[in-house]
Amino acid sequence: MLRVYIADDSLGFGTLAAAWLEAHDDIEVVGAVRSAAEAIAEVAAARPDVVILDRLLPQPEHSEQVLEHVRATLPGAAILLVSGMPDEDLAGEARSAGADGHVSKAANAEALADAVRRVAAARSGDPAD
Repeated sequence: MLRVYIADDSLGFGTLAAAWLEAHDDIEVVGAVRSAAEAIAEVAAARPDVVILDRLLPQPEHSEQVLEHVRATLPGAAILLVSGMPDEDLAGEARSAGADGHVSKAANAEALADAVRRVAAARSGDPAD
């Protein structure tokens, strides 16, 4: 069971992503917050395998603070960066931020679940399907 934590300031995307992921038998959403402060306060206790992190929470520096906190407190957790920006821009942002992967907010339910599984497998060293 993959434990997923969502940090996204968009109520719509966070709610939709949680519902989509919970529909999968191998994924459990263990938390969803809308601010960097909430994420920093709660993410370690939730012990997720994957953190879905909005690139703008609501500013890039807020996302960077969450990413640094996750890396310091949960070194085994994968970070999946999400945004509505074009894919090639998001890929560059994910690389420069040190995230394990990225996916567009325009992705469908299966693409989001696949991205969660892919970053979890890559972070754990398991071969991706």
